[in-house]
Amino acid sequence: MLVSVIIPCYNSGHYLEDAVASVMNQTYSGWEIVIVDDGSTDADTLAGLRALEARQDPRIRIIRQRNAGPAAARNTAIAHTTGKYILPLDADDTIEASYMAQAIPVLEHDTGIGIVYCKARKFGLEPIPWELPPFSYEQMAIDNVIFCTAFFRRDDWGAVGGYSEALRHGAEDYDFWLKILKLGRKVYQIGDVLFNYRVHEHSRTFRFRQNTECLVATYATIFRNNIEYFARHAESIYRYRLHLESQCMPQNGVKQMVARMLRCFPFLYRLAKNTYTFMNKRSQP
Repeated sequence: MLVSVIIPCYNSGHYLEDAVASVMNQTYSGWEIVIVDDGSTDADTLAGLRALEARQDPRIRIIRQRNAGPAAARNTAIAHTTGKYILPLDADDTIEASYMAQAIPVLEHDTGIGIVYCKARKFGLEPIPWELPPFSYEQMAIDNVIFCTAFFRRDDWGAVGGYSEALRHGAEDYDFWLKILKLGRKVYQIGDVLFNYRVHEHSRTFRFRQNTECLVATYATIFRNNIEYFARHAESIYRYRLHLESQCMPQNGVKQMVARMLRCFPFLYRLAKNTYTFMNKRSQP
């Protein structure tokens, strides 16, 4: 059964070879790679793409388009695939050799399963296991727990209208998974660590997390796109909110008590301020 690995690439040429090599090293042989150059401009990426073309490997195709963002690049790639199953892989990440071999039998055995993913590790700036909460339909209403490099059926991509290209800055995979779940699909997680997520300061996700207004706008769009899903799991969302409030209350209570004391006893405020200034000076070289 053919697996189509789709790789959107925008100025990630110095990582692209690692991503492609991790696909070529799969123990499962029925795969193709469709790379979409999303308007790259840097010399490393352009050279890397030319080197891949020079191989003339019929299993690897490269498509070029003007920069439109990862969601649009994934949609373009999938539109050019021939496989029954799709596996997105970002150009700066890698997969382990048995990922396909473990995932495909799961999808073939149960047609009700729409998403298969695995456990993951981070590498690069943050080399640690990626500890995500276990999947549940309720947890997905709170936040995304399925990374983008998970298998899904090409037919389901068509049924939900693909990735939302309005989500140019990030979290388009979260929106996409919610739409697939709305189809009534089940999710299966492989117990092995088979996906490697590279953390680096130039990554899109790293920049996305630093921009509060962009985060708010993106998640508001996802909420509006999937309002029925969130409404169905409203209790879980508010239970989580109350849990967060209960976790924060003791700390906030202490802060409020200290603030009241400082207002009532100005000498305490001066003492605290002078102590902080003194200790700060001592700590300086």
